[in-house]
Amino acid sequence: MNYRFVIEQAAFRTLLSCAPRERRFLHEVFGRLADAPFHEPDLREVIQVRELHTRFFGPFSVTYWLDHAVREVRIVLIFRD
Repeated sequence: MNYRFVIEQAAFRTLLSCAPRERRFLHEVFGRLADAPFHEPDLREVIQVRELHTRFFGPFSVTYWLDHAVREVRIVLIFRD
């Protein structure tokens, strides 16, 4: 699909606090999101003018929005259950 992923600062801080194994897992997850940006999310919500998508991967939820103009998956939040 030729999208790339971009991690915003708050999500990046969460990523850095994860163990190396979890970081590798999340890196794979981000790649999958970029490879299939139109895959149906588990949760969809609109905040202000953005449509945020959330998908669940094991103990993690990843919230992102799609910037079609520059073909990016913008990862805004990572949450560990």
